[in-house]
Amino acid sequence: MNSTARIYGYFTAPEQTEPVYDPGISAPCPICSSTLDAIDVRTISLMVPGDSRSYFYRVHRSCHEPLSEAERIKVDGLLIDAIFSSRSVN
Repeated sequence: MNSTARIYGYFTAPEQTEPVYDPGISAPCPICSSTLDAIDVRTISLMVPGDSRSYFYRVHRSCHEPLSEAERIKVDGLLIDAIFSSRSVN
């Protein structure tokens, strides 16, 4: 599993209430790389083109809020690229 794989989780079906994989709150924030904490967390949902899974990742709210929309899209894009790459390898 690559280092990015532990940052994001996913659901494989729309009816699921629990993710197939959840990196948990101990995952690093993809913005600052520090461990997340329950008080300052935000969950972001992602869809990857050509993939039926629904992905999510967590960031520190305090890291995410000051970002511009373009910066937020860039973070999403980096994770989408990493997910796409890891799916191509597996």
